[in-house]
Amino acid sequence: MAKARTPAIFTSPQDVATAFYQAIEARDIDAMMATWADDEEIICVHPGGPRVVGYDAVRSAWEQIFASDTRLKFRLEQVITMDTVGLAMQSAIEHVYAADGGARGAAAATNVFLRTPSGWRLVGHHASPVPAVVMPAPTGPLH
Repeated sequence: MAKARTPAIFTSPQDVATAFYQAIEARDIDAMMATWADDEEIICVHPGGPRVVGYDAVRSAWEQIFASDTRLKFRLEQVITMDTVGLAMQSAIEHVYAADGGARGAAAATNVFLRTPSGWRLVGHHASPVPAVVMPAPTGPLH
């Protein structure tokens, strides 16, 4: 019988953002969903995809993405953040690479975080494709 994980306590919006991108790169659905608020009003929009609302629907959308054989790496640029006492927003350009280093594309992403009784959690992720840009070769950590 597998032991249940203790839910992570994210002490800052940046902690959640880091865990979010690490979960994508690891294709770890449990780690991914630990970054989200357990709420039926969470919203996720993947590039070119529909608006997905609710915890179960968001989980299902990530499961479909993680079912792919392609491992992805991210590098964020032009990061803008706004933090308040209970709400935070991060906007960035996501440069997406295949794990072998090949450029896959770029998206403008907005992540919205809420302070909950169990720490900071993601309540919204919206990523839209951006026009073709020259993708710099990955250097250093990707995420």
